[in-house]
Amino acid sequence: MLASIPVYAYYIAAVALSAIISTYAVKKIIFITKNHKIYDVPDDTRKIHGAEIPSLGGIGIFVGYVIVAAFFWPHAHDFMPYILASSAILFFTGIYDDIMNMRPSKKLIAQLVASLVTVVFAHIRIGSLYGLFGIDLLAWWPDVILTTLCCTFFINVFNFVDGIDGLAGVLATLYMLILGVLFASTGHHGVAGISFALAGATIGLLFFNIAPAKIYMGDTGSMFLGFSIFIFSLLFLSWFGEQGKFDITWIHGTQKALLLIFAMLFLPIFDAIRVFILRASRGISPLKADRTHLHYYLLDAGFTHTQSVLVIVGTNLLIMALAYVMQDVNTYLMLLSITLLASLVLFVVYRLRQRKISK
Repeated sequence: MLASIPVYAYYIAAVALSAIISTYAVKKIIFITKNHKIYDVPDDTRKIHGAEIPSLGGIGIFVGYVIVAAFFWPHAHDFMPYILASSAILFFTGIYDDIMNMRPSKKLIAQLVASLVTVVFAHIRIGSLYGLFGIDLLAWWPDVILTTLCCTFFINVFNFVDGIDGLAGVLATLYMLILGVLFASTGHHGVAGISFALAGATIGLLFFNIAPAKIYMGDTGSMFLGFSIFIFSLLFLSWFGEQGKFDITWIHGTQKALLLIFAMLFLPIFDAIRVFILRASRGISPLKADRTHLHYYLLDAGFTHTQSVLVIVGTNLLIMALAYVMQDVNTYLMLLSITLLASLVLFVVYRLRQRKISK
């Protein structure tokens, strides 16, 4: 990068340029999908919009992201081709699923393969829990298996988040901006620029995805976004964990960094696990579509799409703030506190929903 230009100018340019490219691409996609009648048809369960709306907005995110991120790859690391390969597997799987309605088992295989490619060849793995629950370094095979399964799980978690207008896009933008700042703080300017490029590309979709949505990102976007968020989170933790290499004074140790990243992603993970348990207790498949996610509870309680997004994003920020404030308190007390906060919000929303339904 040119030494005469401040590095933050590159970050701003990455966000702005990828947003512009993505916005233009999404406009073209809306035009093409409407002409060819490629719609996400309402089903009155999870797809509750009142009109046929295209669901290939993830193409615009991917195009804006890849074009701008390419400028930063020479300043990143040699693992980027593997991350891009995994992203491409999920991207094209998503396109096929959004158009042809792919069988869940085949989609799961694609997710596992994409996760495994990056975990094995890019060497981006959990590696260690840094003493959390008494676990430090993980052996290679358990590490590969655990990271692959966790990555695949989070891909599906983020896929579930994409249920109402703007929610997945706002969360993805928030997460990637935070990760971009963290990478910049550790001096990894190339990967920071790539993170900002993905945030900007997602912003480009949001112009058409906030309520009332004109297009959805679909699995085309949600799967590779979920993958990217998880992998870049792990990447930051692995670099931060290299003893003595970085000094971020506002994160008090590697275990605290792990907990803060977990707090950032906690709310969608918490909601997904709750829904899985609830469905299993009813004897139905955890992957079966229903309206038990938090965002559907908010809609059923009378909140609009925009209000629901604000409640969820606000709760996510509160959880992150609580975890940050409590990072020097007992680790398990911190985990209990963020769990109780998420449970309290869920309980209040559930009671509002029940009151609305009973009227």
